[in-house]
Amino acid sequence: MEQHSSGLLIFDGLFHPPWLGRRNLERSLRFVPGWAFTRISSLEKVLQLPFDSFQCVVLYFHHKRVSPSALDALDRYVKEGGGLLVVHCASASFKKQPQYFQILGGRFREHGSVQELQIDPTNAENGPFSGIPTFAVRDEPFRHEYESTNQIHFTTTIEGEEEPVVWTKEHGQGHVCYCSLGHTIEATRNPHVLEILRRGLLWCAGTPLEAI
Repeated sequence: MEQHSSGLLIFDGLFHPPWLGRRNLERSLRFVPGWAFTRISSLEKVLQLPFDSFQCVVLYFHHKRVSPSALDALDRYVKEGGGLLVVHCASASFKKQPQYFQILGGRFREHGSVQELQIDPTNAENGPFSGIPTFAVRDEPFRHEYESTNQIHFTTTIEGEEEPVVWTKEHGQGHVCYCSLGHTIEATRNPHVLEILRRGLLWCAGTPLEAI
């Protein structure tokens, strides 16, 4: 019997994130060989699941509040070696809870109107995103507060300032990857964005670099 890695998709939203965007991303992830996914709509529901059985959790939602027990469960999961892939507006969730900022390594600050963004690789030669070139995509330009120790892999320029688009970090024994793209349907269909998210999933789950 084929061996599967287990992923947990925590997806929610009609407009932010867009329903079609969630569908596009879910379809893409379900085509990753060797992976099977469970989908739920709220972080609260992890308290009813065998959370530790998942190799990676993917967050793609915009929620204002979460209970301390659910956030503690996420924190513990990652610290004990779980993977966490965070997409777009999930970084704008739970803004008043510093524990979430510490897990993700950043917090949404503001964004401008949808526009064409040039996405540039940064020191990506030997990391999980090696070989993905500079590309353009229409999406929201996100600005974040973020930890200086994050490993930045892609940036864009907003009003003359360089802003991170993709970063990775370790949290305890676990791996975290964040990608700010994902507001527009175009972004969730863009092959480079989908490749970033595919590789981010594998890296978060502990896949060796040579196998990504």
